Amino acid sequence: MVHVNVGSINSETMKALNLKIVFDYIRRHEPTSRRDIAEYGGLTVASVSKITGKLIEKGLVVETGEGQSVGGRKPAMLGINANCRYAVGIDLTAEYIKLVITNFKAQVIYELHSDTQLERGKEYVLHRLCTLILQSIEESGIDKEKLIGIGLVSAGPCDHEKGSMQSPPNFPGWDNVKIRDYIQENTGFPTFFDKDAVAAVMAEYWFGVASECNSVFACLINQSGFGGGLIANGQIFRGYNDGACEIGHTIIDVHGAKCACGNYGCLETLVNGSLIVKEVTDKLKLGNRSVLSQLDNYDKITLAAILQAVKNGDPLCRSVIDKTADYISAGIQNVATIYSPEIIVLSGNMLWNCDYLIQTVISKVQKRKGNKFIKSMTVVGGTFGENQCALGGVALVLENFYKEISIEE
Repeated sequence: MVHVNVGSINSETMKALNLKIVFDYIRRHEPTSRRDIAEYGGLTVASVSKITGKLIEKGLVVETGEGQSVGGRKPAMLGINANCRYAVGIDLTAEYIKLVITNFKAQVIYELHSDTQLERGKEYVLHRLCTLILQSIEESGIDKEKLIGIGLVSAGPCDHEKGSMQSPPNFPGWDNVKIRDYIQENTGFPTFFDKDAVAAVMAEYWFGVASECNSVFACLINQSGFGGGLIANGQIFRGYNDGACEIGHTIIDVHGAKCACGNYGCLETLVNGSLIVKEVTDKLKLGNRSVLSQLDNYDKITLAAILQAVKNGDPLCRSVIDKTADYISAGIQNVATIYSPEIIVLSGNMLWNCDYLIQTVISKVQKRKGNKFIKSMTVVGGTFGENQCALGGVALVLENFYKEISIEE
């Protein structure tokens, strides 16, 4: 049951809170009955019936059939009306643009993957992004009147309140780019913006493995960056100046290599695709045997080729990945010590095609279970693969829409 201190809450605030409790419970537990909602929220069945009646009138909720009787007549079961609204989610990276369109249940009904073409300049990329959005909406065939917004995410640092990119390292020249306003003005749809690591954790909290958790930390481990996002008590934890959870810039080796942030030995300098490629290449040049030994030019080996070799059980490539997993597990222990989340989710483009790395990290963390900070914590792989951050963009849209829902006439 939800417990609320009602001492200082006025009637309008209480109505809004009750609406949120009812709607969120239906979203997370559908199909569900009015009695189940009432028991969870500490409300009367009559109050729940009034709220759900209004939600049904607005087309947001539907009756989906009858449930099992526990004495008396069978209860009518409630669920979200999947096609009453739609949202666009976009993950903008230096290499690619991933766009999804979902229904109100966050089920993907359209998706697109396209090269960013960053080398052609920010004006080109921004214009092309708007073109792709409008084309995708047309191709999806959705009713534009039911599109409630666009959720755009990209690499930090950013100012999520102003909707601007603040010189991300992989976007040279993108200083104070007011990308949210640009997209909104050039597409005509409400637009929301945040950094990719926040999107990663929102996707899991709203739709994935952490949907029943009170606190969740997501590690976004990409080929060229290591970010983090934290939800605690249902809220994004941002810290001062949007600077919280930059796990990639926690120091693992004080005598290590210089990081782009100016410090030395950051986790990000030890966990990245370029370093993996370099270490495998160096070992091959020293005569160590691998399935990659047959290649003519070791300097042209790619991370994709290494990860495929790992998947095929190559000992040399796996030894390098094992070392990477050591650093990631050390970073996870830092997260556990500082934030103590209920669950940590591993995601990012360096993990999507390397289940071995995910499982190795989880195994190494399990061996640290004697540590009091991680004794009862769960570490899992992400749910959505390459759609993780784009679906986090969808969560941005839905979160805002839910805040604005009103059942008053």
